[in-house]
Amino acid sequence: MALILAGFITGIITYNISPYLFSFLIQVNYLVLRGDYVSLVTSIFVTNSFTDFIFNFFSMGVIYYLFGSKAGKLEYITFLVSGIIGNILTLVFFPPYVASAGASGGIFGVLAYYIIDDMLEFNRLDWNGLALLIIVFVLSDIIPGVNYIAHIGGVLGGVVLAIGRKRLLGHSQVK
Repeated sequence: MALILAGFITGIITYNISPYLFSFLIQVNYLVLRGDYVSLVTSIFVTNSFTDFIFNFFSMGVIYYLFGSKAGKLEYITFLVSGIIGNILTLVFFPPYVASAGASGGIFGVLAYYIIDDMLEFNRLDWNGLALLIIVFVLSDIIPGVNYIAHIGGVLGGVVLAIGRKRLLGHSQVK
């Protein structure tokens, strides 16, 4: 949550000082195609949208409430990898002059990770967890200007990392 707040403050300050500089912190597909690969990472953290900030901040609070950050440091990796996957899919599926920023792809990755991890841990299909993921996905994507492709990428990242963790560490390992 602190990173989301820091990214919002950075976005506001940078945008107000230099919108040109801000464009190199968010993902502008045209710039990424021209070599600005760093923005595939920086855009996960930076936003100048209060709406984006408040939804992302609140969402992470709910995830912490539900799951208690039980993945530990792996949660940060899940957030980052899922956000990058969402950004790469944004690059592939959206036109060159589309700009994207915010933490929601990474947040969807963390949520999907925890839901799938619980299903794997208890060896059962969790309809409540899947319903939660679908409801949050649909509700967040009806807002105009939301990058649903980044959300899909985030979910894919979270699922792959949860399954990969189980395969690498085994089901009986303590987290």
